[in-house]
Amino acid sequence: MEEGTIPSEVQAYHRDGFARLREQWDHYNQLLDNMRGNCIPFPSYEFHSFQTGDYTIIHKKLGIALPEAPTGGKDERLLKLLGSTDAIRDELICMPHHIGYKHGYRGIGWEFFHSKASPVIEIVSMHGSAESLEASPGYLHTMGPRSALNTMQGGLSLGHRFGVVGSSDHHNASPGSYGCGRTGLWSTDRSRDAIWAGLTNKQTLALTGDPMELMIFLNDMPMGSGYDFTGDGTVPLDAYVAGYTVLDRIEILKNNKVIHRVHPCDHHQPTQQVTRGFLDFAFGWGEKHSTCQWEATITIEKGIIHSTAKRLRGEDIVDPLDTSTSGRVLPHFTRSGNTVSLKVTTRGNPTATTDTTQGFALEIEGSEQSIIHLHAKGIWQDKLHQIEVSYPLSSLTGMSQVTYLNGFVSPAVSISQFHPIEQCMGEVHIEVDAMPDDVFYARVFTNHGDCAWSSPCWVR
Repeated sequence: MEEGTIPSEVQAYHRDGFARLREQWDHYNQLLDNMRGNCIPFPSYEFHSFQTGDYTIIHKKLGIALPEAPTGGKDERLLKLLGSTDAIRDELICMPHHIGYKHGYRGIGWEFFHSKASPVIEIVSMHGSAESLEASPGYLHTMGPRSALNTMQGGLSLGHRFGVVGSSDHHNASPGSYGCGRTGLWSTDRSRDAIWAGLTNKQTLALTGDPMELMIFLNDMPMGSGYDFTGDGTVPLDAYVAGYTVLDRIEILKNNKVIHRVHPCDHHQPTQQVTRGFLDFAFGWGEKHSTCQWEATITIEKGIIHSTAKRLRGEDIVDPLDTSTSGRVLPHFTRSGNTVSLKVTTRGNPTATTDTTQGFALEIEGSEQSIIHLHAKGIWQDKLHQIEVSYPLSSLTGMSQVTYLNGFVSPAVSISQFHPIEQCMGEVHIEVDAMPDDVFYARVFTNHGDCAWSSPCWVR
């Protein structure tokens, strides 16, 4: 695309943004180094290109330097990087970013794709999902709609081999981007080497919302790998899924077509006996643009909290040229034993189809004697309001509970019905016809509308 067709304010924004990145790169490296006690950070930066599509460059090691700035003429730094990089050898991944846009409009140019440089591609972010032309969520960003072959399925149909990941690509500069995309991966332990091996071995999955455990095997070969064809055209395919809410369906795809579908929730018989499962807690609603500052504590009496999944959203800024009108949102979530605490700001949903609630899911184990205690206070319309309620866990079997902060159209709290763990897990064990160049992957949909996609397996 000719630079003259790019709006001048967009050109200026990107020049200023990349210059600011270069000025603050040493400080960025220092921040990553300081984070090492709490997480395992991997430094990254972006190349924007109308020719190849945008790429995120991810490094294994900390303290790396930015590429030298271009000195004039055509910038071929990304092209050279794609053509010469071996992700395993160089400890550097060139990850295609928001691939679904039209080629020439910052969507992927498959002719420049190299699997050695790019073991994984991003198929979901705040831009939407590029698994297929019909995937949800759709592309609604200012940059335009999805286009033709520039999807995961398009790349697979061209014979490319890659794993899949998700990213937030959020521009609000604050934590909390639930629903904008995330990556899951299988690794031997929680270390830099093991995580990097999971990425470069393509043992990854892309998700829109909650963390899910998802793995498929083709003839006992895990996702991200190839099965060597031996002449026997029928082989076993196994898939395993575990999530934080009810699974609507699990689908197995062969060469981009669904060949098997199961609905795990259809096979569970409701029971009054509470054992192990999940509860959702959500805070928000009320009049739009009306701020509420929440502090909440939830305690499980005579029960156990096994794990948590945060559903914390920052303020959505779709176009990087937009600026926040209400300051940064800094959600804070902690757990201590059988108690969790949340500090968060909500502002009401801006439209009837835009969810800006804040919350979390709890994996709990309990019985008919278990009780959920909720204490919440909210500063809304410059006044302090409080909620103090308790519910037997058994009362949440088949029903939810809703409490308003201060009457009609005030902010509210929702506690979901209890979801038995059996509804949130599923397995698939089938025999499939597998010939050379066939590609298989799994995708999962929850009753919340969340999605997860496995990296593919293929037949060599």
